[in-house]
Amino acid sequence: MNNLAEVKRYIDTFSRPEGYNLYAWDVTKRLALEVWENYLENRHCSRSLNYLCKEFYQMIQEPTSGEFIVPKSRFRMPN
Repeated sequence: MNNLAEVKRYIDTFSRPEGYNLYAWDVTKRLALEVWENYLENRHCSRSLNYLCKEFYQMIQEPTSGEFIVPKSRFRMPN
């Protein structure tokens, strides 16, 4: 992906997980967009990336390769 418009369309393809209210889902999607923005602008993401839903972690992967856009050492994925 090359720009935030593409990223936003990608993020919007994910469905809200069961048990997530609309506010929590909106915050999750905004955080994923922020992570992508930092990635696209070659900046370090200083936010904590722990304890979010599995969909968030899917959002911050390159859709074609499945590679994470931040080092996996920066977060713990849920079980």
